[in-house]
Amino acid sequence: MQENFTVVLDAALDAAGEDWRLRLSALLDDYRRRPRPGTSQQRFEAAIAWQSELVDAGLAAPGWPKVAGGMELGLEDQLDYYRLTSAAGAPKHPCNLSFIVAPTLIVHGTEEQKSRFLEPLLRADEFWCQGFSEPGAGSDLASLSTRAVREGDVYRITGQKIWTSMADKADWIFALVRTGPVGRGTSGITYLLIPMNSPGIEVRRLRDAAGGHRFAEVFFDDVEVPVANRVGEEGQGWSIMRTSLGHERATAFLADEFRYRATVDKVFRLALDQGYEHDALVRQQLAGIETDVRVIATNSARALDAVLRNEDPGGVASVNRLVKSEFEQRLHRLALRLTGTGAVLGNRSEGAVDKGRWSYGYLMSKAATIGAGTSEIQRNTIAESVLGLPSHRGEGRRAAAVAPGRPLAAPESDEAALREVLGSAVASHVDTASLLARAGEPVQLDSALWRELVQFGLPGLAAPESLGGGGAPLRLLCAAIEEAAYHLAPVPLVPTVIALELQLAAGAFDTARAVIDGATAAVAIPIGDGGWTTDHGLPILEAGALTGSVERVAGAPVAEMFVAAATDAQTGEIVLLTVDATSATVVAGESIDLTATVGTVSFTGAPVRVIATGSDARDILVKVRRVAQLMVAADAVGVANRALALAVEWACMREQFGVAVGSFQAVSHRLANMLVDAEGARNQVLSAADREADDPDSAVASDLATAAALDAAVRVAEGCVQVHGGIGFTWEHPAHLLLRRATADEAWIGRPEVLRDRAVSNVFARLS
Repeated sequence: MQENFTVVLDAALDAAGEDWRLRLSALLDDYRRRPRPGTSQQRFEAAIAWQSELVDAGLAAPGWPKVAGGMELGLEDQLDYYRLTSAAGAPKHPCNLSFIVAPTLIVHGTEEQKSRFLEPLLRADEFWCQGFSEPGAGSDLASLSTRAVREGDVYRITGQKIWTSMADKADWIFALVRTGPVGRGTSGITYLLIPMNSPGIEVRRLRDAAGGHRFAEVFFDDVEVPVANRVGEEGQGWSIMRTSLGHERATAFLADEFRYRATVDKVFRLALDQGYEHDALVRQQLAGIETDVRVIATNSARALDAVLRNEDPGGVASVNRLVKSEFEQRLHRLALRLTGTGAVLGNRSEGAVDKGRWSYGYLMSKAATIGAGTSEIQRNTIAESVLGLPSHRGEGRRAAAVAPGRPLAAPESDEAALREVLGSAVASHVDTASLLARAGEPVQLDSALWRELVQFGLPGLAAPESLGGGGAPLRLLCAAIEEAAYHLAPVPLVPTVIALELQLAAGAFDTARAVIDGATAAVAIPIGDGGWTTDHGLPILEAGALTGSVERVAGAPVAEMFVAAATDAQTGEIVLLTVDATSATVVAGESIDLTATVGTVSFTGAPVRVIATGSDARDILVKVRRVAQLMVAADAVGVANRALALAVEWACMREQFGVAVGSFQAVSHRLANMLVDAEGARNQVLSAADREADDPDSAVASDLATAAALDAAVRVAEGCVQVHGGIGFTWEHPAHLLLRRATADEAWIGRPEVLRDRAVSNVFARLS
């Protein structure tokens, strides 16, 4: 059956080529015109029928290979596929567990198993449940005790599984059983496919906290299963299981992204409907779930990209699993809060807000941090398998998925090369002793390091090639700034890049060329909690001369030119201009960041060059604000990841009570949280940098990514000090240098709370 199915489908896809979007759109347009099912049973039946429609149309399983009955689409096409189906409200596959076993069969199954199971699985003609958890081995699968003894061509199975979702509806269960010696260990675990109608299987439904019956206990009493139903070799079930969970936590999140996007929008609308639009606390919480859904989206794309490159997505996927589960709980807790006194009603009560979906969802979300491994187990996995910390069970150390602090998912080749070369160059110039020696010394530029960066192509890496720049995408510039910050480069790279962006946006190409060639620059515009402040307190431009002062200008003491904002004395309009540093007076301040400089810039009749006026000047500031924020955010990402790397290194080295402190879960879970913060911030910043300037979502993406990065840098740097204990509080240790830089980043481009509030306003405007 499967062979004919595959041949027909391959032919259809080959003939159709790239017209799958047209065919899917036509099918979805037809679906939109259909009446919606009224009951849960009708919705369930409609979802099954829809799956068969997709299969018959050659439009099912976008990520599966064609030989397995899928569409074999690339990452971007899969994203488009899920955007289309989510926007149309098309039903999901009614058995999501099927998409855990399917990738396992595709990778490890025999041809007979693929032929037998994949088509009915895809059509939802057969349902699956997962037999991993046991009463004595919930998240600790290595302790499972269900036994399978081989007798000729069959295994005889005895034992129990629990928390088995959909067990009462499933036709098959894919299960881990112990075929090796009794006890704890992974080498004797085997992966079997078991018919649920087998003699000796008993299913007992369990009622959940929300009142439903979605999982059950499954008992095996001398159940016979053919050896032909074994997936892979005997005793290799543990590694095969990782394929199941790896794909579950990678490809599944891709579809989840769009479902979550729609749900978050519903929560925003709930806030509007319930009158909470202007509640400051609620707005911050809304910004939190908006940030969460974007972290899930960017992590999902990286995880799936790893799968498509035949790499293990486990590191990113484990992080995303934790983020996703805790996000679901925060989202539903906030939604329930927004129902006001409606929270006292059960989901079936007359008068329940939105027919009780939020009270029901809140109770159901409690399972999110328990099922498929509790949050605590996920943090153990992240700490020990991703960061390479010592086992909390005393089982030694595994190799880290990547070096702590480095991108968790392998970057593209150009980004990887940039990070390696630039990081090595900066590291060779910077050491802790030299940075500490700067304290109390006269302010000066590290000329040797600055020349090295200029030779590398900074600060003009993303500037047009016609001006001598590198013409690189903004994403690569963010990666470069991150690397410089990671190594605590004591140069005014970020202020100079922002000044350059303002000049480029204004068409001031002569002065821009000077910066690209290596001149240092700074932006002399007052900063408030929301970023640049231009409605009052600006210097005055009169008769071509500038008078006034600007406090706390980052990079001012070592700048060779300034980009400033002023008020035109005659018209009252805002003016953007450039000023040579020799025409200004700079009083250096004591920077909290020992790797940076700050000062007050004063102008007394200084000659200037006007580069934009009035509405043009304001438009330029709005346009460049997005880029400026991302530059500071990239710097913060570098700080966060260096702090993470230092903390992990110390936790593996420092011993207490005879063991490394990193084996204590209080420490390892803190480090896992630090990784989640740092990696999520990096992914958001790089994703926001990839957006085009005219993308309607670019401002929201920049605000939220910057807020996340600034917060992450401070939290992770504080965590680094804490993990180091007393040594982290000494002057000679670099931990305080990172905390100082993170603190400065948080203050000089806009406070995270204000950026989040602005993003919420933009989301409300979009939904209105």
